[in-house]
Amino acid sequence: MINKPIEIRLKKGIGEINFGASPEDVYAVFGEPQEVENLEMDDDHATLITHYIDKDIALFFVNSEKPCLECVESSNRDTTLFGKKIFLLSECEIISLLKENGYENYEQDNEVWGEKRLTFEDAMIDFYFDDKLLSVISWGVLVDENGEISE
Repeated sequence: MINKPIEIRLKKGIGEINFGASPEDVYAVFGEPQEVENLEMDDDHATLITHYIDKDIALFFVNSEKPCLECVESSNRDTTLFGKKIFLLSECEIISLLKENGYENYEQDNEVWGEKRLTFEDAMIDFYFDDKLLSVISWGVLVDENGEISE
């Protein structure tokens, strides 16, 4: 995966890595991350964030007992979605691409920090724009308290 473009697989994963994978499974493909953060939400909830700075991605693992991959953020310009380099597309082209692939409903919102967010909730993906340019993509799944992916 190191020399391959980052492939978004909606509600499935990133490239050959599936959501629900352990950190060790991810490390076997991506190698050790350059940075690791532990976010303690409360006694029962923690998130491990691994940053691959050289790949412009961050992977989010939830569940303290059995950490599993829940979310990916990418600012990697070679990231693909449905075979298209998504960072080369305009907001309108992204909306059209998702509609062509069965994701009709979306919401747009302006974040307090200034970015515009385009969300396709049924695809579990967010696109963040800064001055009309795509800056970050975030996609994932929901993981229940047992570490199982829920629909």
